[in-house]
Amino acid sequence: MTDKKIKKAVKKPSPKKATPKVKLSAKEKSMAKSINKLEEKVDQLEGELDDQQERVEAAEEKMLRVVAEYENGKKRLEREKERSLNFAKDRVVMGLFPIIDNLERSAKYEQEHNPEDAKQHGVKLVLEQIGKYLKDTNNIASFDPLGDDFDPELHEAMAMREVDGQASGKVIEVFEKGYRDGDRILRAAKVVVSQ
Repeated sequence: MTDKKIKKAVKKPSPKKATPKVKLSAKEKSMAKSINKLEEKVDQLEGELDDQQERVEAAEEKMLRVVAEYENGKKRLEREKERSLNFAKDRVVMGLFPIIDNLERSAKYEQEHNPEDAKQHGVKLVLEQIGKYLKDTNNIASFDPLGDDFDPELHEAMAMREVDGQASGKVIEVFEKGYRDGDRILRAAKVVVSQ
């Protein structure tokens, strides 16, 4: 078959007739333009709304972080305030310890040299009153470790001495009592330890 015959055999499809364009009136054209402009404006506003929502979410997240930092700072400040108050209280109370020590020495001296003297009884009453005040107002108590095992957390060894019949590492003499505030040691007891 020749090329001409092939071309005749294959018929070209006839072009479809295009749908006729509807003619719009001037008013309709104006309305179509207005609709197109409004659709563009809606798209623009939706984009701006999305941007604003992202900004609001970012601002909320930042605000939550700032609030959390504020709360943490507030808690930290409260802890520091409490620690400072405890430190100040400890300094005041610890200033009483040497006075108590001297009163105890005075009471001991009076008892050894004037056992019948009424002054000794007065010193003991003052000591009891101070001890009761410390216990009642600040939960501070003294401890006398005589006969206890030496514990470096509770005791400060001033000397070591050999004692017949005494096991090594025992507190055999107390120079100054220790003081504690609950479980916290304010002053370690000053002691002599057996060797």
